[in-house]
Amino acid sequence: MPAPPDYDVVIAGGGLTGASLALALAGAGRIALVEAVPPDADRHPGFDSRGLGLALSSRRILEGLGVWEDITASAVPLARVHVSDQARAGMVRLSAAELGLPALGYVVQARPLGQALARKVHSAPAVEFICPATVTDARVMPEAAEISLRHDGREEKIRGRLLVIADGAASRLRDLFGFAVTTLDYRQTVIATTVSPALAHGDTAYERFTAHGPVALLPLPGNRMSVVFTVRSADAQHYLAMDDEQFLSALRSRFGARLGLFTNPGPRQSYPLRRVLAAEQARERVVLMGNTAHTLHPNCAQGFNLCLRDVASLAEHLAPVLAGQGDPGRLPLLRRYLEERTADQGRVACFTHGLASLYYNDLPHKILGRNLAMLFLNLCPPARRMLVRLGTGLYGRQPALVRGVA
Repeated sequence: MPAPPDYDVVIAGGGLTGASLALALAGAGRIALVEAVPPDADRHPGFDSRGLGLALSSRRILEGLGVWEDITASAVPLARVHVSDQARAGMVRLSAAELGLPALGYVVQARPLGQALARKVHSAPAVEFICPATVTDARVMPEAAEISLRHDGREEKIRGRLLVIADGAASRLRDLFGFAVTTLDYRQTVIATTVSPALAHGDTAYERFTAHGPVALLPLPGNRMSVVFTVRSADAQHYLAMDDEQFLSALRSRFGARLGLFTNPGPRQSYPLRRVLAAEQARERVVLMGNTAHTLHPNCAQGFNLCLRDVASLAEHLAPVLAGQGDPGRLPLLRRYLEERTADQGRVACFTHGLASLYYNDLPHKILGRNLAMLFLNLCPPARRMLVRLGTGLYGRQPALVRGVA
């Protein structure tokens, strides 16, 4: 008779999604979180200086996980959002006060959020953080998934009733198991950095569309701003090779003088923009999560918020099964989770791709369409309320953590 599995759930990938799931399941069963890069390492690919836009649903989830209080000091509540099209009439202004909300969302950098999650994971009951460790192989057996690791210079094998693959958009494990994906290259690259504006940002997020690509500025503490500077991928190296003054000049030419001169730029990082959607997200004893399941265009900052709602839903399905000594790896259980998430995932994937198609190019009919859309939104309060409602992540049936139930 085979030995029982070492863990109930093994999570491959300790980034923002994997760490959040480990916390959501802490105390419900035996959990292993496997990560290749220590969370305090400067080179951790998920815990960098990017500004993340967190929806109201994400705040509720992070509150439920006990993480929000640790990042409150570094999270800026969004009072206003300002969207415009350079040299054209299209413009949308959204205000939390007008819509009766405490905030339209929050902005926090990935590094303090990731490190806060890691600290909670280290202190969580029944969660073993296996790091640094690289998954070299995996297979599914009738009673468990077996994972081969290179850990502390040794080869090890661990087994779990359920394997959660959350190791990113370019997941080796997903490919190893033969999960098919559809990939769309937007032929765009984001250059991310931080700057200081001469004028106060006033807790306002800006997005400006230009003939050379859009630029977004998100408020950070200390009157810093996170910059999302989108360029054609063919031009990315040109912008990365600029010195600081040249880059700040390019930023000013796109954004304009609304915030005065920009100074004190931080290091620049680049991320190619691709949409990656898994054709299936679950099999017996295996489920895909986070960017491994769906990597979306970053417009409107919907990707990580969607991942957190997936985490909340999967945990809601798994926790009672684990508490009852049941089997978390059975496919019917995983299918029930996916049935609950299909509408939200589809809605966000279509919304972000539609915005990329309409707003991220300079074809004349697209320019006309987006300007008319912005003018309509600016003149129609009910439409603005519906847009914000969708962006909060509170629309439709949502998991218990989103509803404020721990």
